[in-house]
Amino acid sequence: MHINWATAVPFPGYASSYLQETLRQRVSEATDDDLLAAYLHWLEGRIAHEFGLAAKDFEARIRTEQEHLAVLLPTTRGPFAMDFQRAHQALRSILDAESRVAGTSMQQAQDVWRHLREQTGHDVTARYKDGVVPAFSGLESIGSLKQQVDQSELRVVDAMARYRDEMHSLALREQEMDRFLASDDSLALDDIHAMTPSAFEQAVAALARRDGYDVIRDGGGARDLGADVIAVTPDRLRVVFQCKHRQAGLGKVGSPDIQTLNGTARPEHKADIVVAVTNGTFTKPASDFAQSHSIHLLCQARLKRWATWGEPLLAVLDVAKTRAQDPMAA
Repeated sequence: MHINWATAVPFPGYASSYLQETLRQRVSEATDDDLLAAYLHWLEGRIAHEFGLAAKDFEARIRTEQEHLAVLLPTTRGPFAMDFQRAHQALRSILDAESRVAGTSMQQAQDVWRHLREQTGHDVTARYKDGVVPAFSGLESIGSLKQQVDQSELRVVDAMARYRDEMHSLALREQEMDRFLASDDSLALDDIHAMTPSAFEQAVAALARRDGYDVIRDGGGARDLGADVIAVTPDRLRVVFQCKHRQAGLGKVGSPDIQTLNGTARPEHKADIVVAVTNGTFTKPASDFAQSHSIHLLCQARLKRWATWGEPLLAVLDVAKTRAQDPMAA
């Protein structure tokens, strides 16, 4: 037996002479195989235990980020609320998925450690004969689990980086929005609600000019044939507006007005894009008719995005997307 009795690790000084002598006797009887097997067995348990602790720590870090997300949810319904919600949801989904990876890995590592512990009272030397490790130890799974957790951590780091970039971009856009809201280019809904119908038509024409359109009619009348404002976009799309003002923003625009607009906007005014705009809302029959006849409705909520927040009209109406989906669009 090759034991260096001058080792810096002395035998413990047990108060019981029986315990101390028994321990010395067992060690003196141990073969090199016995001692190496015992050490390997201890190392396997330590590897499984340390990995379990690392997976537990990873799971705790994810839980902390999940708690942060719950606090950081936007409380307003501003122009970027949906962008914030999408960014939060994307990160939350990744954190939830990776938390399950960490939790499962931690549980499996604990199972491996428990199986190894159960073998402590057996002949561990037999486990290492001829370099064969029986499958019951389960230690071989730690390698694949470690790889899974490493990949999971990389996904979390990447998701957090993308989230921080999105939050930074949204913060800059909010600053730009604040500057726009303080400028004369922003038109508040309260001011629109207080307008007369003719002033509302003039406001729509002014908003079209703000978007860079060439306005060729800026108000309707008895012979307007449903076109209160006509404008041409920089890429030569002809936009025909029918304006329906509702006092204090209350009231709905019904289907008959939309049907009238449909009968004249394209045949009489050669419209590429037909828009009914109101500071109120539209009835469901009006919405259904407009959808089936490719008429864009600009209700109070969309009007706020265009007039107050400064989003381009065609972006508010999703015109580019609609025209891309319409095989009849030029």
